[in-house]
Amino acid sequence: MAAKPKSIDDYLATLSDEQRNTLEKLRKAIKAAAPEAQECISYGLAAFRLNGKPLIAFGATANHCAFYLMSGSTVEAHKDDLKGYDTSKGTIRFQADDPLPPALVRKLVKARIAENEKSTQTAGGTEHVEYHKDGSVWAKGMKSNGVLTGYWEWFRRDGTKLRSGHFKKGEQVGEWITYDRKGQKYKVTNIEPKTKKAGDQRRASGL
Repeated sequence: MAAKPKSIDDYLATLSDEQRNTLEKLRKAIKAAAPEAQECISYGLAAFRLNGKPLIAFGATANHCAFYLMSGSTVEAHKDDLKGYDTSKGTIRFQADDPLPPALVRKLVKARIAENEKSTQTAGGTEHVEYHKDGSVWAKGMKSNGVLTGYWEWFRRDGTKLRSGHFKKGEQVGEWITYDRKGQKYKVTNIEPKTKKAGDQRRASGL
């Protein structure tokens, strides 16, 4: 059984020369459009994420190469640009000897960046996702001005939930739950805000 790729270089090394050369060019165009994006492996595919959020992915099968926009709306919005390509929800398929033009790739990546930025903006802050080294989700929740806020969850590499709870201005508050290996709740801790504790202590001391 072949080892799972741990990097995009590992992934590309498993492909034919033609597919590898084509996807290297795709990779270069993606980096040009999103220089701050991080390379990763996600669901066994070569992928990029930006600001902790999945951006795009690419890969190849025996019959074709594929560019995964991870967004059906972006594919639909650029259907005129994609005439002649085999598309489905969030995916563009093409042959290694007929690669996607770099200008089109850059246009699509920038559209995905804009879509991610728009979709993650909420009244309570911005959605934030952190990952294990293997590309699986480690934690997700909200940040406001870089500070943890609202509901957060942590996960094991197999996807089972590890812990969850709420933050208020970066401080743990309320009910925090720890889960067992099966993802079942087994420990609940109630955390009082430090500001409330300090107020109680002042009242107790007569200050």
